[in-house]
Amino acid sequence: MHKPFVYVDADSCPVKQEIVSTCAAYHVPVRFVTTINHLSGESDENWIVLDPMDQAVDWYILNRVRPGACVVTQDLALATLLTAKDVTVITPRGEQITDADADEILLRKHIRIQNQRQGKRIKGPSKLTAADKQRFLEFFSSYCRKMQEFDGRC
Repeated sequence: MHKPFVYVDADSCPVKQEIVSTCAAYHVPVRFVTTINHLSGESDENWIVLDPMDQAVDWYILNRVRPGACVVTQDLALATLLTAKDVTVITPRGEQITDADADEILLRKHIRIQNQRQGKRIKGPSKLTAADKQRFLEFFSSYCRKMQEFDGRC
């Protein structure tokens, strides 16, 4: 059985280097998926570069991910779709998204869209901290270690 890939929604992922080093240490295959508009120099066989169409990265990942895989994304709507496919989803802040989070995530998105339509200013996420990166590394390393130990059957 082959290990599932780790897919990274790389358009604005702030932990790419951490993912590269962790996947290399545990021999876990990784695919960074981005649009040409967000490509910032780093490109090798681990990079999938797509045309700059709306939701191109999301659709690519959704169509290729398999149960047992892991996806790193900040896109919480995408995360809710992935958890239904038995995929481990982790944010760059080290938070795991589960099926139990889906209703709340979609409700918050609905409220945010309503507020935007009313012209209300929407505050973005806070800046990624060192503690966020550390939490990400701890969770992601644990996931990769399990993949290595169970040869992809975790």
